Amino acid sequence: MTGTTLLKAAGTLQRLSAAESKNRFILDAMEQVLSFGDFQKQVDHPIERQEFLQLAVERINDIIKFDISAMYLVEQQTSALERLCCFPAELQNELEVQFESLIQNGYVAWALKEKRGIMVYSTDRRYCVLLHAMATYARIRGLFIGLFPVKSNRLPDGSLQALSLVLRNAANALESIEYLGMFQRQNVELQIKVDQKVEELRQRDQQLLNARKMDAIVTLAGGVAHQYNNALAVLVGNLDLMRFEIAQGKDLNKSFERIEAVSRKMQELTYKLLAYARGGKHKVEKVPLETLVEKALGGVGDIGENRFEMELALPADRYIVQVDTTQMQLALAAIVTNAFEALETSGGRIVIGAEKFSIHEAQQVPQMELLPGDYVVLRITDNGKGMDESTRQCIFDPYFTTKFTGRGLSMAATYGIVKNHLGEIAVESELGKGTTVKVYLPLANELSQLNN
Repeated sequence: MTGTTLLKAAGTLQRLSAAESKNRFILDAMEQVLSFGDFQKQVDHPIERQEFLQLAVERINDIIKFDISAMYLVEQQTSALERLCCFPAELQNELEVQFESLIQNGYVAWALKEKRGIMVYSTDRRYCVLLHAMATYARIRGLFIGLFPVKSNRLPDGSLQALSLVLRNAANALESIEYLGMFQRQNVELQIKVDQKVEELRQRDQQLLNARKMDAIVTLAGGVAHQYNNALAVLVGNLDLMRFEIAQGKDLNKSFERIEAVSRKMQELTYKLLAYARGGKHKVEKVPLETLVEKALGGVGDIGENRFEMELALPADRYIVQVDTTQMQLALAAIVTNAFEALETSGGRIVIGAEKFSIHEAQQVPQMELLPGDYVVLRITDNGKGMDESTRQCIFDPYFTTKFTGRGLSMAATYGIVKNHLGEIAVESELGKGTTVKVYLPLANELSQLNN
């Protein structure tokens, strides 16, 4: 190989090396541009605008090595320029001197008007100055300034285009971050307003609940007072009659019977009041649910003459509950009596069934206050006329009734009895489609756990 050939080969290698170096620079610059253009991380993780613009200047310095570089932000209302960052920080005074002279010579206004990069000399001819607006298509957001010595070659091919792309992406990202911050603030304000409205509604619901409780208490007091007043009238009347009968030497047995009857009636009323108030249980024993229901049906009265069908679907001796049998029979009898009274004259049907129901530790049952454990659910379903929602919500209020007569404490006492046994009672009903009453009672082997 001749010397000329070697020289040509060397020249070719140099050109290839230069081209490779240029291509490598362009690829690195574009990688910087693209990585900064992916501003989703900045959007997902809130970042202050000063920190973000510092990141933009750092990326630009990776593409072009400036002696001094800075970013100014345009205040949108006054159009004033505010410096947010400077690299290196110790040359801020030098930057301000140079920037002031650029303003005086009109270069800053020129750069902002052009919305693209311009290259000028500093007033003292020491620096080449690159001024480039940071702008979206809609508005100017800021201005980048970079200074490097006049005699140095700091602008590789493609570097200015890469710098323009970085600034364009920075402007778009800055707007996205500001909009995100605005949306987040609005969301916080909206959430505060929603919480306030929810609290207002909660307070109104509480006021309505308190008003309903007061109505129930007033009704309860009036009903009890009325019944006791009637009983006292009977007692006083019979006592007066007994004085007259004693003077006449007549038999007092009938008067005693009337007094005993009204006394027992008041005793039963007092018993129901205690049940409504969820008082203590007097005689607790373990009993199969089937036996308990059969005894309760026996206390409903003579319903055999009525034309309706009664279906018992209870497994024998499968579910054992521990209850005050007298209280629970009273409660179940009241439910069955209500179901019977809701039936039409013919074609009526009452179905009583039961099933096991379990609640786990982390489980919550809506509108029920049941502790975790195993329960038996007694279902009493009728195909009677049913209830509307307003009636259903009042069914456990004392002395509430949809009948002209018969106002009493039965369902209110039933509620107190069931709750006093660590159970729950729920009613499902719809006009024209009948009613289902569900009574939740703890299984006997669960009572020790629930009481702890």
